[in-house]
Amino acid sequence: MVIALLMVTACGGSSAERLDASAVVALSDFPDGVGRGYPTAQLLADDNSQASVQIGAPAPDFAVVLENGHFLRLSDLQGRPVVINFWATWCGPCRLEMPELMQAAATEPNLVMLAVNVQEAQTTVAPFAEEFAMTTPVVIDPEGVVQRLYEVRGLPTTVFIDKDGRIDAVYAGALTPTALEARLASIR
Repeated sequence: MVIALLMVTACGGSSAERLDASAVVALSDFPDGVGRGYPTAQLLADDNSQASVQIGAPAPDFAVVLENGHFLRLSDLQGRPVVINFWATWCGPCRLEMPELMQAAATEPNLVMLAVNVQEAQTTVAPFAEEFAMTTPVVIDPEGVVQRLYEVRGLPTTVFIDKDGRIDAVYAGALTPTALEARLASIR
């Protein structure tokens, strides 16, 4: 039984490791440019078993970790509207909506756009990010831990979070410019 517990702990460690509280940084401390450092998604050691992806519920928390170990928690972004877009390079609808999402991020300085790539390597993601000039954090979710936390069933899926850190809308499928504008207006 002890061996089984050790194996479970070892296998799950990368998803919910304890992060060094002294390594918390602001979004403005992330590198500039395409991909903004290509941080990795990581679950927090906190218990997310009560997390809910329901309209009006607090957004489930996770960390965005840079290669040097510095990180930002989603909850650190309270006070600003946040859009989390789950996508993949092979997804045609993701390709269609990405220019609109990047335009919104570029024209609304208070908006935080996290482009969470689902289960692809950075070497696959980087050319896509270059093609679409993705100057928002392109978060790599290699194990799909944030995808599962947010109960994402298909791509693209976009989660809109208001300034209070609560889920305002979950949009499955490619966003049209009209749909994007309506949801952004709701979280501004």
